[in-house]
Amino acid sequence: MTGLPDDGHEELSDARLRRLAVVPVSALESHRELWRALEEAYPVAFVARRGDEMGQVDAAVCFPGHSLPERLRVPCLLLERASAARARDPFSVEMSRSSDLDRTLRTQRLLEREAAAPAVLEAERGTDVLAAVEGNPIWVRRPTAGGREVAAAVPAELDDREYLRDHLTAGRFWSLLPLVHFLKRLCGGICDPPRPIDACFIIDDPNPRLGSYGHVRFAELARDARDLGYHVAVATIPLDLILPGRRAAGVFRDHPGQLSLVMHGNDHVRRELERPAGPAEAGKILRCATARVARFERAAGLRVERVMCPPHGACGAPMLGALFRAGFLGLAASRPFPWDAFSDHGRWRLGGWLPAQLASGGLPIVSRYLLTRNLDDLVFRAFLGQPLVLYCHHSDLRDALGSVHAAVARATGIGDVRWRSLASITRGNAVCTVRDGVPTVAVYSRDLRIPRPSGSRVRVEVPPIFGGRDPLPIVVDGRRYDVPAATGGGYGFAAESDAAADDLRVRILGGGGGGAEAARFRDWRPSAWPLTRRVLTESRDRALPAVRALRRV
Repeated sequence: MTGLPDDGHEELSDARLRRLAVVPVSALESHRELWRALEEAYPVAFVARRGDEMGQVDAAVCFPGHSLPERLRVPCLLLERASAARARDPFSVEMSRSSDLDRTLRTQRLLEREAAAPAVLEAERGTDVLAAVEGNPIWVRRPTAGGREVAAAVPAELDDREYLRDHLTAGRFWSLLPLVHFLKRLCGGICDPPRPIDACFIIDDPNPRLGSYGHVRFAELARDARDLGYHVAVATIPLDLILPGRRAAGVFRDHPGQLSLVMHGNDHVRRELERPAGPAEAGKILRCATARVARFERAAGLRVERVMCPPHGACGAPMLGALFRAGFLGLAASRPFPWDAFSDHGRWRLGGWLPAQLASGGLPIVSRYLLTRNLDDLVFRAFLGQPLVLYCHHSDLRDALGSVHAAVARATGIGDVRWRSLASITRGNAVCTVRDGVPTVAVYSRDLRIPRPSGSRVRVEVPPIFGGRDPLPIVVDGRRYDVPAATGGGYGFAAESDAAADDLRVRILGGGGGGAEAARFRDWRPSAWPLTRRVLTESRDRALPAVRALRRV
């Protein structure tokens, strides 16, 4: 069946938005871009209210120097000014064990480097302390009708080129965290127990031709991953797969729960996935990569997952479109927007905020994070519902697997972590909540397969798709919907689901792969310069452990 049910439009009306009063009215103007970004992130609308005239609101946010009527019986967040002392010294925020906190935040110690030192708040009897600095409360929840929170934090306005995520990241989070947590609670995004947190490691560049590559020994890595329960996706270069030798293939076949293979460009030359000027050139590069991979799969008896990790983190719009048409499940990139060709992304404040960003018809772009950076950011990624995808190179493992073990321990301390392959993560990437009694599934996958929410009716939401088309063809449990874009560019509609099935499946139509198995020699043969460059690079990488050992002597 094609077409959108009539009641799909009804659920997109503003009546479903939570209306939040902002006091004073001047704060609406002074923080205009912040409110706009938060309205894109959550189903809320910020409205002006003066004095005691609150009108019909679902919640209120009050800035320092102002107050809210005591008779107001809705959730309220009161913000307090920072302390004047030690205005810019780093401080460690100690999150409590309170059940009022999102599970991902409980007991975490997070270092703040940018915000002014917070003022100490009073904590009367019955007050629930949510966060403290050196044992002094800076965020509390008081037992009043509706619930009132007080936080010694004042959010800052977004600069012209800032994303909302720039204010909620390792080392810079305190000014925004209480407000975002308040909105998440208001919109039903905080639940206990929460869903499992998907996680995966990526190692860029290793060639699986031999049993090791540089500082990576595949058998040792598989055993360690099995013992600690984590998963590693090896991002291999398709050019490497045309050369003889598949000594590591048996390790991958014997440890599918610990090791998997994904694609890392094609020749791994500079900006190769960003350079194509049009669909024809992008398609040619991708056809070459998939043909090389297909030959390797037949010879080695292994599957290389159709998830792309772009070399140097860059991927242009033509290549994103080619990946979507070829049926790739997603792209893992270290930048919120790994392209420069879409002019509209400059106005989109949610770069790096969502579990994935969709582009070019519906290709998910999953954010990945460098293993050697501040691991505090894993907390914020889990808080925002993002998978924890950490990447490194073999040289980052020169001191054994200590950095991997530290990341595993940190992730385990955040919540229930589920280590999986990148393909599994992209197929399960969704945020499920219940809004007004209706199961709501926010989809960040082109082919979603998750356990079915209760009930025969489900609301499906898809974020804006850059370089996409309108309307969007979506299939829910075999039933097609052609969904027009809502205000703001996203998609949302009510769908009838097959309550008898165990899983819910949501697919964005388009692409479909194929063609790689039938590719001819001219589609995958290497050119002289990329092959020479790669041989030299691999020789250097394989020699590094020996060179390092000699230096120690």
